[in-house]
Amino acid sequence: MQQTDREPAPRRGPGRPRGGDSAEVRARIVRAAIELIGRQGYRATSMAQIAKAAGISATGLVHHFPAKEELYAAVLRERDELDRIMFRPTEAVPWAALESVVSLASANAQRPEMVRLFASVAGEATEATHPGNTWLREHYEQIFGQLCSAMRADQQAGVARADMPVERIAREIAALMDGYQTQWLLDPSVDMAALLDERIAEIRAVWSVQS
Repeated sequence: MQQTDREPAPRRGPGRPRGGDSAEVRARIVRAAIELIGRQGYRATSMAQIAKAAGISATGLVHHFPAKEELYAAVLRERDELDRIMFRPTEAVPWAALESVVSLASANAQRPEMVRLFASVAGEATEATHPGNTWLREHYEQIFGQLCSAMRADQQAGVARADMPVERIAREIAALMDGYQTQWLLDPSVDMAALLDERIAEIRAVWSVQS
């Protein structure tokens, strides 16, 4: 039977849900959902599968996340929070945004479950009806905006040339990041950070203001 986007969660019966009522349980559920959705995709992953992987009952899962869409939103928030920790371009530091991309790629190599999750979401959520579509659009808008803002600050500070094609470079870096992540999932010997660092060094060599 085909999984639907609006899959109802397992019904909750009376009494305290097995597995407890704590932040630790919610975190365990989210981790299980990240792993399963990353491997199978959102639509192919059921609430029952997530409950089993998290080691709790269906009742316990519904207590914390009454609907599949609510759990999916929590999964995407968790991914965003981890990215925010690593990707912190500082406009006061020359070329900080591009260097932050390298740091993020290096961190991603240590968290394959998040890379698989993003690849899964990106593959499914281009459809307008997918529950992750808005998140995916906002994700790219945020990355694009941060990169452009930081590089324009470099131009204003006299670090980068005024004719540097900021928007084109921002889109190129985002595309390289996604492409290298896909290749890395297929072949973990691919060094995402080193490849990005090499390309960013080329960009800096071309567009830096020579003193």
